[in-house]
Amino acid sequence: MVTRERLTRAAAGEFARHGYAGTSLQGVCKEADVSMGALTFHFRAKSELAEAVAEEGAAETGAVVAQAGERGDDPLAAMTGLACDLADLLTRSATVRATVRLEEERVVAAGGWQAVWEPAVRAMLEAARQRRDLTAEVEVETVVQLAAHLLNGAAVALHARPDSDESAALAHIWAAVMRGIRASAAVVR
Repeated sequence: MVTRERLTRAAAGEFARHGYAGTSLQGVCKEADVSMGALTFHFRAKSELAEAVAEEGAAETGAVVAQAGERGDDPLAAMTGLACDLADLLTRSATVRATVRLEEERVVAAGGWQAVWEPAVRAMLEAARQRRDLTAEVEVETVVQLAAHLLNGAAVALHARPDSDESAALAHIWAAVMRGIRASAAVVR
């Protein structure tokens, strides 16, 4: 299993940097310091390797989403925290960046990464709607779409500038958004 994990980790870095078409199996082997025979023992095709990376990226994302439910009573604060945590995950995890890029390139099933976090965001927003924490004019689906656009934008920004701090940038954006969508009568708990 150690070799498989090294190959998956190396492939994630290569896919995140170069995309599917720009990643060579020889480059993955070199990065993982394993032979081509070891790679083909674990993965019969480059597409299988990409799927394994996407599965790992979804698992990492799922772990962050699972922790988001422990944020307390304010669902809007929890949703904002989750969005920032996901941006932070994109910043520090080549596997997650690779997953998003592979989905964008239509190499793996599109929307898999988003499908991991979107239900939690939607549930938090529905809870906020029930508590009357959202202004009446704000639709839950609009905020879900906003989260998707901001997180995908963070992924694109990290591709262009891998050393940028998208988590901090997203925190500032969400602070501005919250001023617009939080009902004035809602008390931050």
